[in-house]
Amino acid sequence: MTVERTRPRESPGEPAGQALNGSSHTRAGPRGPADQHQDAGPRGHEQPHPGSEQGGHAAEPDIPFAATRISVEARAAVQRVLASGWVTTGHETEAFEKEFAAHVEAGLAVGVSSCTAALELSLRGLGLPPGGRVLLPAVTFCGVAQAVLHAGLRPVLVDVDPRTAMADPDTVARAARACGCPHAMTVLHYAGAPAPVAALAEAAQLPLTHVIEDAAHALGTTVGERPVGSLSRATCFSFYATKNLPIGEGGMVTTDDPELAERIRRARLHGMSADAWRRNMPGGSWRYTVEGPGLKANMTDVQAAVGRAQLRHLDDWQRRRHDIVRRYTAALEGVPGIEPLDVPTPGRHACHLYAVRVTPEYGRSRDELSELLAERGIGTSVHFIPLHHMPYFRDTATVPPGGLPGADALFPQLLSLPLHLELADSAVDRVCDELARLARKPRTPLPPPPAPAPAAAPPDPPRPTGLRTLVVGAGEAGRALARDLARTPQFGLDPVGFLDDDPDKRRAAVIGELPVLGEVDGVRETVLAHGIEAVVVAIPGLGRERFRQVVGAAEATGASVRYLPSFIAALRRDVVGSDMRALNVHQLIGRTEMHVVSPGARSTVAGRRVLVTGAGGSIGSELCHQVRAFGPSRLFLLDHDESNLHRLQLELYGDALLSDDIVISDIRDRPRIDQVFRELRPEIVFHAAAHKHLPLLERHPCEGVKSNVRGTENVVRAAAAAGTERFVLISTDKAADPVSVLGATKRLAELIVRDAQHTAPEGSVYTAVRFGNVLGSRGSLLSVVAEQLGSGAPVTVTHPDVTRFFMTVEEAVGLVLEAARMAEGGEVYVLDMSGPVRIVDLVRRFARSLNVPDVDIRFTGLRPGEKLNETLFSAHEDRTHTAHPRILAATSRAPGENPFALAAGLPDLYAATERNDTGAVRRMLAGLFPGFPESASGRQAPAVMADPYPDDF
Repeated sequence: MTVERTRPRESPGEPAGQALNGSSHTRAGPRGPADQHQDAGPRGHEQPHPGSEQGGHAAEPDIPFAATRISVEARAAVQRVLASGWVTTGHETEAFEKEFAAHVEAGLAVGVSSCTAALELSLRGLGLPPGGRVLLPAVTFCGVAQAVLHAGLRPVLVDVDPRTAMADPDTVARAARACGCPHAMTVLHYAGAPAPVAALAEAAQLPLTHVIEDAAHALGTTVGERPVGSLSRATCFSFYATKNLPIGEGGMVTTDDPELAERIRRARLHGMSADAWRRNMPGGSWRYTVEGPGLKANMTDVQAAVGRAQLRHLDDWQRRRHDIVRRYTAALEGVPGIEPLDVPTPGRHACHLYAVRVTPEYGRSRDELSELLAERGIGTSVHFIPLHHMPYFRDTATVPPGGLPGADALFPQLLSLPLHLELADSAVDRVCDELARLARKPRTPLPPPPAPAPAAAPPDPPRPTGLRTLVVGAGEAGRALARDLARTPQFGLDPVGFLDDDPDKRRAAVIGELPVLGEVDGVRETVLAHGIEAVVVAIPGLGRERFRQVVGAAEATGASVRYLPSFIAALRRDVVGSDMRALNVHQLIGRTEMHVVSPGARSTVAGRRVLVTGAGGSIGSELCHQVRAFGPSRLFLLDHDESNLHRLQLELYGDALLSDDIVISDIRDRPRIDQVFRELRPEIVFHAAAHKHLPLLERHPCEGVKSNVRGTENVVRAAAAAGTERFVLISTDKAADPVSVLGATKRLAELIVRDAQHTAPEGSVYTAVRFGNVLGSRGSLLSVVAEQLGSGAPVTVTHPDVTRFFMTVEEAVGLVLEAARMAEGGEVYVLDMSGPVRIVDLVRRFARSLNVPDVDIRFTGLRPGEKLNETLFSAHEDRTHTAHPRILAATSRAPGENPFALAAGLPDLYAATERNDTGAVRRMLAGLFPGFPESASGRQAPAVMADPYPDDF
C-alpha cells in the first residue's frame, strides 16, 4: 500500500485530486483517453503553483509519487467479462493462474484477493502449530504481521541492515535465538531487490519448505538467475494499483507443491471444495464439501481479466522502470547525503520503489525534506514504519533482546521517491534538481528526528553467542532461571524455550517471551527439532526416575545436560539463576563454550560394547553419562577406586553392585587387564585412567610411568588382542614439547597408541585427544580457588603471567566422542580453544562472580615441571584441519619419535620404575624428549599441598 506525501493545491472551482481509492483520473503527460490512470495518492493534480522563495519550478505540473496504468487491452477484457455475466472466480481466473505461473517459472499459481490474503493462506497451508513463531522483518507492511496473527501464529521481528532495509543472516539468527526455534519465516524482497533467500533460511535453521516469500514488490525480481516465484515453498505477489502489475487489488500464490496449492484453493473460498465455484455454471452441481477452515479471499474473473491483459505489457513496463532508476542513480551520485539502498545479493531488481536514505550529510532531516518537496508538488512516501513502533505489534510480536537498532537507525532516514510508468525523464530530472538544490551543509546541529513510539530498549552491547538451551519446566524456578540466563550472556547459555506438562502453559504458547515447545516427555524430539545444545532441568519436584528419563533422552541426542543445581538440591528447594554460576565457568575463559559432539557420534556407540577406564573420575564419569545415553549394548565401568564406581553406578542406574558391568581393576596389573578384555571383549574403549596431578608426579615420576605409560600399554595390548574396533586415549596439552613428568608420560602414551595403529587389524582405529585444563573436573583450579575464597585465605597463583588453555567438561567429553566418530587411526586431536587465558585474570573474574571484588592473590613461583605458557602443538608437529570446524589434528615430524626407538627404550624405563629409581627415570625421559630436565630443579617445598595450585587436565 502506498501513502503519498504532497500538499494539495486547488484552483478556483476545481477540487483537489482524490486519493487512490476514490475515482479521480489525472494525467502525467500527453496521452489519449485510454491511458488515463488513477493517482496513487492524494494531490495528483496538475495545477501550476508558485515558486517558493527557496526556488522552484513555477507553473510546472505536480509529480505524483505513484500512478496506475490500465492498458487498453485490460479495459476491453473487463468489458468482455462483464458482458459474459460471470464476474466472480471462474475460467478467467484459471487462465490467469496458468499464465502467471509460466511467467515466473513456477509449477502452480493460485489467485486470491490480495497479497495479505496470500500470505495468510500460505501460512495456514504450512500446518504450523497454534502460536507457532514466524520470523518477519521489522521494516515491512503492517499487513504481513496481521496475516501472521490472523493465521493463529506469533510474529517474531527481525532487525534489518540499514544499508539494504532487509534482514540479513546475522539479524535472522539473533531473532531465531530470541524465540527459541522459529516454525517459519517470511522473506521480503524489499523495493524489488533480490533477498538471499537460501542464506536467510539457513540462518534461521529452517528448510525452504518453511519459508514464505513476500514478493509484493518483486514481480520481475530474480535471485541470481532464478525468478522470484520459484525459490521457496510459497511466494506471494501483489497486484495493488501501484505495483509493477497493477490490477487494483488481488494477489497470487505460486508454489511447486500441489498439496499446498490445493489447500490454498480450498481455504480461499470458506474451505469449500476447490471446484465449488463451478456449481452455478451449466452442468454444475449444488453439492460441495467443507473439510477445514477457510475465509473469503478469492480472486474474481474481473481482476483476472485485467491481470491477463496487463501481463502482456509487463516486460516493456519493467524496461521503463529500469530506465527511470538508472536516470535517478546517475543524477543523484553527486548529491551528498542521498544514498540509494544497497542490493544484498546478486540478481535482477524489479524496481518497484526507488528508496533512498537521507543521511546527516544532506543537511536536512528526512521529514523536513519531504515537506519541502511536497510544497514543490513532488510526492514522496516512506516504506515502511517499523512494526515495533506501532502499539498493537508491540503487544503481539516478539522483539529480540537488545531491540531492533538497525530498523531504528534506518527509519528516520528512509524516503521513497516517485517511480511509476507515467514519470517522464523531465520529471525525474526535476526531482533530482530539487534534491540537489535543497541540500545544505548544516550550520547548526540538526534537531533530533521525532522519537519513535516507545518500543525497543537501547541496543545492548553485542551479546556473545551461547549454547542453545532448553529449560525443562516453565514454573517459577524455570522462569527465574531463563530470565537470569537471558540477562547474563556470560553464562554462555541462550535459553530458547521451555518444556512443561501444564496444559495452560502450553496453551499460552509463550512464557516470559520464550516459547513453550512441548511436554517434558518430548525432550528428545524437541532437542532434535530445534537444534538444542544444552538442557537444564528446572522442576524442583520432578521424581527421581522421571528426572533420569529426561536426562537420558537429552543426552541421547548429543546435547549436554546441566547438573546444577544437583538432583538432590532440585528436589529440596527452588532453583535460582545464581546456582548456575558454579557450573557455567566457561564465562571466565574469554570465549563461548562450544557444543562439540554431533548427533552422528551416537551411531559410533549405539549397540556396541563400550569400556571406560578411569570411569570413576570426573572426566570418566561425564563420559559414561553421555555414552550411556547413546544406547550401547553394554557399558563397562573400570576403575581401581571402588567408592567412585559405587557412586557412578548409583548416578547412572539408581542402584549399585547389582550388575556385572562394573570392574575393579588397576591398569598396571597386566594379567588382570588381559583377563578383563578377554571376558568382556569391548568394541570401543575410552582410556581415561591416569595419574594427572603435575606437582605430585614431579615428586613421584616412577608412579607416573607405571600408570600413564605402562598402564596405557597394558590396555592397548589387551584391546588389540580382544579385537577392539576403536580406542581413544585421553591425553593433555602438556604432552606437547614436555618438560614435566605428566607431559612426558602422556606423550609416551600418545606414541604407544600411535604405534598400535601400525600393527592393528584392518578396520581398527587407535587415536588420542589432548585436553587443556578442564574446568569442573575434580581438583581443578576453580574448585581450589573457591575453597580459598570461602576460607578467606589468599588465592595462590604461581606467576603473574602464567597462562593456560581451558575447556569445560562438556567440551572435553564432546571432543572424545567426536574423535571416536571421525578418527581414521594414529591421529592426535586437539580442540581449537582460541587462545590461552591468564590465570590471574581468570581468578579475578571468578572472584567477581562470587561477589568478591578485591581478591588477595599470593604468587608462589613456578614449580618444577611447570611452563609459563602452555602450547597445544609441539614445535615438531603440523596442525591440520579436520571435518569438524573446531577440532584440529597434530601430526609429528620429530625424527626421534619412531616406533623402533620407542620399543627399544620402554623396557629400560619400566625396569627403572620397578627399582623406583627416580634419577634414572628422569634421565631416560630427558633422552627421549629434548628440553625435558634430567633433574627436578627448584625447591621441592612441602608447601605445595598447603598452597595448592593444581595443574589438571
